[in-house]
Parts: sequence; C-alpha cells; structure tokens
Amino acid sequence: MTTTIQAPEDIVNLALSRIGFKGRIGSLYDGSAASKKSLDIYGQTRDELIRDGNWEFAERIVAGNLLKQAPASGYAVTPWSAASNPDLPWLFSYSYPSDCIDVRSIRATPMFVPNFDPQHNVFSLGNDTGSNPPQRVILCNVPNALITYAGRVTDPTTFDPGFVEALAAALGRRLAPGLVGLDAAKLEISDEQAENQLAQQEKG
Repeated sequence: MTTTIQAPEDIVNLALSRIGFKGRIGSLYDGSAASKKSLDIYGQTRDELIRDGNWEFAERIVAGNLLKQAPASGYAVTPWSAASNPDLPWLFSYSYPSDCIDVRSIRATPMFVPNFDPQHNVFSLGNDTGSNPPQRVILCNVPNALITYAGRVTDPTTFDPGFVEALAAALGRRLAPGLVGLDAAKLEISDEQAENQLAQQEKG
C-alpha cells in the first residue's frame, strides 16, 4: 500500500476508491453525501475492528487502579457494603480504563522478572452502582492486577498497514450499498480473494 495515511479522510477515500465511487471527500464534515455516511460509521467500524482483532498497536498493559476490596477478615466480622466493597463474590474492584474497548486479560504483577509461568485469571465486568456516580468496573480476585486490553486508537498514523486495509474494506462494504448500489456481500468476497492472492504471493 503506497497511500500515506495521515487522517481518517485518507482511509475513507481509500474505501471510496475501492468501491468505485467517483469522487473524494475533503473532510468528514464537508457536508457531502459521502462524508455524512462516512462520519456515521467511521468510529464504530474502527472500534469494532480493534475489538475483534489482535492488533499490536492497540494493545495496552496498565496497573489496575484499585477502587474497592473485600476486608481481609471476610464479611463475618465486617458486613458487606456496596459503598465500600466490590460486588460479591469478588475480592477486588478496579476502574475500567477510559480508552478501553475490550479487556483481554487480568494478571498478577510478577514478583520476579522474567515470569516463566504467567497466569491468566477469571474476571468480570460490572457496573458499580454503589459509587457516585455509578461507573463501569473490572472485578477479579487478583491483588495488584495488571490489566491487558485493546484500547481505542484515533490517530491513523499509528495504525498498522494491515489494519488500514481492513478498515478501508469494512468501510467500503458499509458505504457501497448507499453510495454506488454495490452488494456488500460481493465486496466481501472480492476482499477475501485479494487477501488470498496476497497470501499466495508472500508464500511464493
């Protein structure tokens, strides 16, 4: 791919070119039919691809921001409180990262590096209504948790080339029926054929 990607409009124009649309957009906000339709779907389509894929540029690993925890002595001595403790039966509640699209794993912070046996742990996403205001949280039984997640990335200059192609293809399938009357299913088949041809060339 030789196109230099600097802005969302570059990806949209790549998608428009793929579906045979006669024209380009200058901005997602230029008021044209193509820009209006693109603006409606661009962010959602980008986030869906990040959520459903395994893109290294979007991976984030952060130390969990602890909000609440169960009392060390258990609830026999200290009664459970929605204002002070995580939802039962979880021991710890961490804040949900503001740019998080999908939580991938929860791990304990290793005491020694390298850690030759990293373990993934069970976790759940919840809505802490005991907080004011209520907030989305990550619930688990891991102290000092490390949270691995796919984060929202809005700067196209940091996208992988493969992600740019995937996003342009996905946008094209959604834009085609309304802009050029093409069947999105046919475009998907065409995209798959192109991917297979590229894979064969790389093997050769």
